[in-house]
Amino acid sequence: MSEMSEGVQVVDQVATGGEVELDGLSKRYGTVEAVRGVSLNIRRGEFLAILGPSGAGKTTLLNMLTGFEEPTSGAIRINGRDVARLAPHKRGIGVVFQHYALFKHMTVAQNVGFPLRMRRMPLREQRSHIQHALEMVKLDGYATRFPDQLSGGQQQRVALARAIVFRPALLLMDEPLGALDKRLREHMRVEIKRLQRNLGATVIYVTHDQGEALTMADRVAVMNDGAVEQLGPPTELYERPVSAFVADFVGETNFFRGRTVLDADGRVRVVLDGDRLEHRRDVDNAATLKPDHGVDVGVRPEQVSLLPVEGADELAVPGTVSEVLYEGGTALHVVETAIGNLNARLSLTNHLQTRWAVGDQVAVHWDARAARGYHDASRGSSPS
Repeated sequence: MSEMSEGVQVVDQVATGGEVELDGLSKRYGTVEAVRGVSLNIRRGEFLAILGPSGAGKTTLLNMLTGFEEPTSGAIRINGRDVARLAPHKRGIGVVFQHYALFKHMTVAQNVGFPLRMRRMPLREQRSHIQHALEMVKLDGYATRFPDQLSGGQQQRVALARAIVFRPALLLMDEPLGALDKRLREHMRVEIKRLQRNLGATVIYVTHDQGEALTMADRVAVMNDGAVEQLGPPTELYERPVSAFVADFVGETNFFRGRTVLDADGRVRVVLDGDRLEHRRDVDNAATLKPDHGVDVGVRPEQVSLLPVEGADELAVPGTVSEVLYEGGTALHVVETAIGNLNARLSLTNHLQTRWAVGDQVAVHWDARAARGYHDASRGSSPS
């Protein structure tokens, strides 16, 4: 364990993640409010993903955290200290950008050591920190190479090493895997999670990729139109989305229109548009729905079953298979029905599952607990 100058952590000490509080944070550009009153508490050592489509306000929020943008109103507190008006280099935050922002004329070691030089750390201590950071990202032995001698994945690791070399309590990542191919992205997800656990750092990770958010984060904040629409663990967002927008953006969802009715027993049911069929079982969130209102009902494709028409109960929706898309272990079936086209994702490894073909007549069924209703029919669209 080496001796460090005052205020600098020793190399082999695990960083303690910072607590972050965003209190009523807003950013206005003229008449456009890019971020609207966002309040979040990020716990020490937590991995928080901020998810949303292009234009949702994710990057603006991140830029206010880093200090590249000044809030119009609100507070940013790191470990209880309001940093909203501090210069970026005084916040003690590590940042990883989408396009790495490496200096092409510098070696790997020089790139990684740049934050240490800016902090005027003694050279001997810089070398120790740089070596440790390169070992953390499994790039020891690459110190003398230049960025154009590295693969995309290796450049990303250099950017990570530079962000962690001074052992920040808070790491901010802005679409850090966006430039990588699918296989490398999946590998780097695992590496980033490993690195975060080893460091004990708090991570705020901005992405429009739902797969990254669901697999990496402890909690996910879904942003829409400058505000946080839902905040919670990945399982909660996927299984119990609070709005049609969240259900549509996080994962795939079948939507069909209907109307709520109040039965004699006081329970809310849904009558489906385009069919006289009445869905007589509660949707999962029936208690939150108002009777005699239009509603969007959402069901995930993997929660839809296709059954033979013969013997199907009165709650099944009859339809015709119009497309079968092979996906490896599953196949996506598009079924034309009187309430619209529905997607069913069926396992091909279940030998008891009937193999359906285009033109087959089927009965579409889903469990009421898998269906959720939304009075707000606004839905997001995938980012370009």
